[in-house]
Amino acid sequence: MRAMIPCGRTIQLGENPMKIATLGIVLQNGTVLLGEKKKGEIGTGVLSGPGGKLDPGETLPECLVRETREELKIELDPASLELVAIIDFYAAGEIDFCVYVYRTETFFGELEETADMIPAWYPLDNLPYDRMFDSDRHWFARAACGEKFRANVYYRERAKDFDRIEFLPFDG
Repeated sequence: MRAMIPCGRTIQLGENPMKIATLGIVLQNGTVLLGEKKKGEIGTGVLSGPGGKLDPGETLPECLVRETREELKIELDPASLELVAIIDFYAAGEIDFCVYVYRTETFFGELEETADMIPAWYPLDNLPYDRMFDSDRHWFARAACGEKFRANVYYRERAKDFDRIEFLPFDG
């Protein structure tokens, strides 16, 4: 069996497991690729990197490659993906998502708007935090620059009303 529940968690029978997801930080010449989310479980209208939920039997890099292809019509090279962060997102005190954040400067193909995202390049030194998730201003640039960390991000509601972030040692 190739897949397991990452983040060192065990799931009890009948328990709703948290969602496992990936997020890509695609870099090029001092810019980062972000897409305005047109639909999805959370974040419609928000700028974010490509990524999404892990499918059964899929590895984390396979998930990110698939999601990026679906959302932006470009191909990532799995060998170039660098795991830089593992972030647990909490909503109202309960674990909601565990997100594995990868960065890369290698991709193939031409960006396209899709039913999921409207892509654009943004300068790393002037990120549009006002159009991103509130917690991103605390961690996104660190991950984009290659700093490795774990973090717990707390929202009072799912992806709304940011409360705080705790940075932890990276053990990925």
